[in-house]
Order: sequence, then C-alpha cells, then structure tokens
Amino acid sequence: MGLWLACREYGQGYRRRRGRCRGRRWIEQLPEVTYFQPHRPMQLPATTILLTLEELEALRLVDLEDLTQEEAAMRMGVSRKTLWNDLQRARKKVAEALVKGCTIRIQGGSYALYSSYPHHQWFIETPMVHPLHPPATHTHDEEKTKRILQLLPKTNCGACGYLSCMEYAKAIASGNAPSNACKVIDSNIKDKIKEILKKKEVR
Repeated sequence: MGLWLACREYGQGYRRRRGRCRGRRWIEQLPEVTYFQPHRPMQLPATTILLTLEELEALRLVDLEDLTQEEAAMRMGVSRKTLWNDLQRARKKVAEALVKGCTIRIQGGSYALYSSYPHHQWFIETPMVHPLHPPATHTHDEEKTKRILQLLPKTNCGACGYLSCMEYAKAIASGNAPSNACKVIDSNIKDKIKEILKKKEVR
C-alpha cells in the first residue's frame, strides 16, 4: 500500500494528447539487456519494435513472477485497467516480434525506480533510435562489462552515442569505445574504468 500511496503522491502524470494524461509507473529494476535481434538469413533488415520500460515491467510481474493483475498494479502504483493496457501492449509487441522476426528495443516510457524512493527522479523518455552507434553485437568480457556498468550512471541519456549505459559498457569492454565518452561521470570514475581496461582501451 505504501508504494501505491507514494505513486499517488508523486506520479501526477504528463500530457500526451489533448485531454489525456498518461500516469507514471513505478518499476523495480532496469533491464540489463535492452536490444534483441533475430537471426535473419542473408542479413535482411529487421523492423524494430519499441517496448517501453513500464510495458516490460508489467510483463515481468505478471508473466514471469506470476503475480495477479491486482498485485502487479499495486506494485507499479497504477489501476488494474492501466496495468492491463500496458500488459496487453507488451504481449502484442513480443508476439509480433517473434512471429514476424522483428528486432525488440527496450527504451523510453514514464517511470521511476522504486529503489530510489523517496529521493527518486521521474523519467519521461520518448523511445528513439540513436543515430550515432548501432547496438553492440560483438563478443565481450561479461565480467568486465558488469564492473564497468556499476561505475556508469545508468541514466541511459545517450550523450555517449549509445542507446543505453549497458550498450556503452559492452562497447568499452570489447575495445570499441573510449572510456571518456560519458558526459556524466567525473574523472575519478573514468580512471577506475581505465584500471579495469588496463591496456585494452581504445584511444
């Protein structure tokens, strides 16, 4: 109940269209992987489907954690109808991607991380495909990526030229991006990333 009350207090929503207001949702975690690409013969281009973070959260709570819609709605601080709408959109997008071989990108939405309450920040993001860099699809050192990601701000602002902090961490770990492209972290954090990379950093 405390989570629902907190959302009622802080989540007043924002206007999407005239006369309509889209409320903000609480989510409990950010996804580690934000890009899924099917294996397509002859490298045929795939249509990209954008899945928002609140749609993913609804899918996770109901279909993965087996919560009822009432329980999931309470966790996200929304009504059951709102939860149902998010869930139906998420299921339809995932089904379309599987049947038609589309790429799924998880990005955007209107949400706040529950772990940061009461000192949280609402994120209102418009899903977009960043023009500078494609998602990292190369092999990488997973342990090194995790250590680098822990040092990054996890705001997914895109200032580094990558769609998310996870994609940027993968690119750094594999030697395809410099460690100083992030505009948020300070020099001390950048030095720690260099220590992780040692001699494999791209300059």
